[in-house]
Amino acid sequence: MTDLFAFGSAAKALDAEDRYGAAGDLKKTQYVMQLLGHPADADTLKCLIIAAEKGLEVETRVLDIAADEQRSEDYLRISPSGMMPALKEAHYQVCGDLGIVSFVEGRGLGNRMPPRNAEVLARQEYWVDIARSDAGPLVQRIVDAVVVGALGDAGAAVQDHAVADDAVAEARSALLPMLDALDTQLRGREYIIGPYSYADVHWTAYLHLLCIAGEGALIDARPDLSAWLARVRARKSFSGQDLVPYALLPSLEDIRANRLSDVVITDY
Repeated sequence: MTDLFAFGSAAKALDAEDRYGAAGDLKKTQYVMQLLGHPADADTLKCLIIAAEKGLEVETRVLDIAADEQRSEDYLRISPSGMMPALKEAHYQVCGDLGIVSFVEGRGLGNRMPPRNAEVLARQEYWVDIARSDAGPLVQRIVDAVVVGALGDAGAAVQDHAVADDAVAEARSALLPMLDALDTQLRGREYIIGPYSYADVHWTAYLHLLCIAGEGALIDARPDLSAWLARVRARKSFSGQDLVPYALLPSLEDIRANRLSDVVITDY
């Protein structure tokens, strides 16, 4: 039996000096968190973004999905359904993007990100719902076919390429009206609902992976969507740190090498 969370600072006792956040005014107010996930998993990327936005330090460990580590006995003890990602702080652990995002929001620094106005909050949830329920599975289908999917033996390669191409074309076609709607929604707005919100976090993760999979032209063809992504790529942390959350997201090379960035905060 292996404790998958026992890496980095978590391999030490809870009262060890470096189990806490970086030196500064808030030292010893929180533990460095551990995140188990994968660089080609949008839900993992959302958790990196929100940790950076809320000023929380996170150490990451990549689950080997090629070896089905997310279905291993060790991981199923953490997440009985195999849901990714999983996060731990001290004795508390939580799985899935919604649970982790809510936990990080509660533990993080600065103002609340969720809007307090009921109408604006409902608008945020509407765009989050479209991202997670409709766009997300289509983006993941493209990423799985283009980035993650491994070909079998050489004799099956031609057939596998054809199947992958069909899956990508079908998913791309289904995405178009959603991207059109999002482009229209962004007209005259800095972010999806006006102020930066969780709608932006979810869409950032999916559209980043879409670009990684070679589908960036779908965004470039929509001027308001393209301008929004340029703003997201440059914006600094919501809680005021000199940190660009988007810079933590993996490149294609990172995905191929099974690499995830840690979230390191140096300026509280």
